[in-house]
Amino acid sequence: MWTDDDIGRVLERLRRQGNDDGRFEAKSCTTDIGNSVWESVSAFANTSGGTLLLGISEKDGFRPVDGFDQNRIVSKLMEGMGDGNPQGARLTNPPEYEIARCEYDGRPFLVVDIHENPVEDKPCYVTAKGPKSGGYRRMDDKDIRLTATEVFEFENATLPSPADRGIVPEATTADLNDEAVERIITVHEGSKALRGTTSRAERMARLNMTDNSGRIRLAGLLAAGQYPQQYYPKLLIDVSVHPDIRKSDPDGPRFVDRVLCDGNMPEAIDQAVETVAKNLRSPTFVVGAGARTDTEIPKEVLREAIANAVIHREYDSRFTGESVAVDVYPDRVEVSNPGGLWGGVTLETIANGISRCRNTTLVQLMHRIPYSREGAVTVEGGGTGIPLIIREMASRALGAPKFEAGPDRFKVTLARYGVEYQRNRQWLENLQVGLDRYEQTIILLLRQRGAMTVGQLHASLRIDSDDIRRILTGLVDKELVQLVGGAYMLIDGGERPIGSEPSACVQVNGLSMAERELLEALSSSKTLSAREIVEMTGRGLPSVRKLLRGLIAAGLVTATAPPSSRNRRYRLASYARR
Repeated sequence: MWTDDDIGRVLERLRRQGNDDGRFEAKSCTTDIGNSVWESVSAFANTSGGTLLLGISEKDGFRPVDGFDQNRIVSKLMEGMGDGNPQGARLTNPPEYEIARCEYDGRPFLVVDIHENPVEDKPCYVTAKGPKSGGYRRMDDKDIRLTATEVFEFENATLPSPADRGIVPEATTADLNDEAVERIITVHEGSKALRGTTSRAERMARLNMTDNSGRIRLAGLLAAGQYPQQYYPKLLIDVSVHPDIRKSDPDGPRFVDRVLCDGNMPEAIDQAVETVAKNLRSPTFVVGAGARTDTEIPKEVLREAIANAVIHREYDSRFTGESVAVDVYPDRVEVSNPGGLWGGVTLETIANGISRCRNTTLVQLMHRIPYSREGAVTVEGGGTGIPLIIREMASRALGAPKFEAGPDRFKVTLARYGVEYQRNRQWLENLQVGLDRYEQTIILLLRQRGAMTVGQLHASLRIDSDDIRRILTGLVDKELVQLVGGAYMLIDGGERPIGSEPSACVQVNGLSMAERELLEALSSSKTLSAREIVEMTGRGLPSVRKLLRGLIAAGLVTATAPPSSRNRRYRLASYARR
């Protein structure tokens, strides 16, 4: 809950900046709640949540208004939210909220925290206006009315889309590429998918390239069409190369290069990857007595990002006038597609490896289509794409991909590397130690950031914490990494000549790596709770408690309270040596 001091600092900050922002909205509402309050509640609930300051006047320098009736406004707010009197509710899908009564300069006002609604409860909107006129989202200090496509995406965010199974009225089997169709059928030969089929037409229907009457489905046209753009001119990948770090000024050169990658989607994806790669730098670095050339952003990362945009985009008729866009700037590559996150996926859970896709028929067709140059498949499927992008970018230690999700659009930004990639590769070569991809990734991150806990490495790489510990144990054994104060760091900043004595780490003999890790997190002068130790080590709470019991029994750790106490904390025993 907010305290007077905490919210006082917020008011002072708002006063300095001179306006509300994306997190806070001030409303005077002395004795009643106007429509604009409900619009802000809708906007916060549909975006990322926020805080209403009721009884605060923006015009008067973010100070409490005279005559503010706290009790009346609390009652009006609760009624409008539908608490106690559903008939008086002003909102459909009202959010969860908390109210704090605060004072500033001795005058009362209310602080109301509005929670973001879960995806299944969006959009929140003013009931009397309906979702298209009464739904809002927050952008900086403005409540922006939802567009028709944003409302559509909210309302269908958990429903599998029928769009890719839709029939393309004018298309015939002549619009399908025989080679592409045969390739799809071939990769399914011997599977249950084709069991009982005897003709090519039956197989195409079974695989959902057509329906049972032979009419062409959108997914079939996109996966195996001769030229889908005959019917859907904008269902392509638009690759634009810009001369500056922002989109070009109308008076300057608009593009360095621009290619509209068309044909069926496997062809378009392949063309887009090659077009982007052609416009990236290709540094050459020494490998032993030879040299090797690589692109700034690995092709497999570009392919995953572009393929994900194609298969996860929205294909409803409201969106078929929009292309997948790939914008190449001097410092980054942005891949964006129409359609927001689907199926309950959020930016926080996007890399958890769970596969959810609104276009199930298109995925079924495309995830096994091979592309000739690489000997792999166009779309891997199974939720592996985003984790692969994160790991491959992190392995260059030059910035994690940035994901941005709006109600009806999604974008991933990939940083370009320049000369830094070559320097990192040269540095790895100079270590003269054989390292696998994951070991390279972790020590490059440690080189970049100085020191990281297991939990921080897990958050950056999306690799299982136990796998990270196994990799770190190997790096400790190779005398490249040390554990200090609960975090891992390179020995002597990674510049130590190989074979020299490593710096001192945990010196307690007979303990496992897990036990030593906990000892390094603890101090004899400061106590920590079990949950704080969990955050520092990245281990699960049951595992931490079990390890602590063993260390207490060994006399290496002391507890401040009995096991049943909620206030139990831990410190390093004063005589324990690390």
